[in-house]
Amino acid sequence: MRRGGLATALTIALGVLIGIGAAVGLSRTAAPQEVVTPAPSISPATIAPPTAAASSPAPTRTPLPIIISPYSYGGRRYAALTVPIGFMYAAPFAGTVRVTVYQLVGGEIRVGTNVASQPFYPYLTLTSADRRIIYRPGALETDTQLLLQDGAKVEMGTPLFKVAGPGASSWRTFYDSSVTAQLLVSFASLPGDVELDPVPLFAGP
Repeated sequence: MRRGGLATALTIALGVLIGIGAAVGLSRTAAPQEVVTPAPSISPATIAPPTAAASSPAPTRTPLPIIISPYSYGGRRYAALTVPIGFMYAAPFAGTVRVTVYQLVGGEIRVGTNVASQPFYPYLTLTSADRRIIYRPGALETDTQLLLQDGAKVEMGTPLFKVAGPGASSWRTFYDSSVTAQLLVSFASLPGDVELDPVPLFAGP
């Protein structure tokens, strides 16, 4: 009886151990399956933009193709400008345009002459109720093409004239042979003709 009881107990214990071993084996087998189970998928399109933004440089403002320098003469301030051929200057404010054409004849600056052998130089003045700007570009036709007539009323942004050649401003011929800029500009507030600095008009923010 004792031997039979002992055998029975051994059989039961062996069965328990086998059951525990099987359970441990199953848990060891299941663990790797849990590791390789894929997480919810993320579309590459969702994660690509932040990566690209982090690696791309911040956008920068494209500067206008203008070489601008301050210039002074006779105690007054001007802006000296040079731009690519084909560039068009536009009105910085609404106003009325006045075009005056000059020639250098016999060493004198004259208006209203028509000497075919001498170049014609336009002065273009844009005037509003409170401001006036004067443009002094190069010679007509060869360096400057006017895009409107004397007396025209324009809105801000209206094209005024086009640069047709690389020639210097009339200022070089009339007053200062060291000037190489294509255009000289002066700026004033009205009434009172108070001089203002014209450089910020073209330098931008």
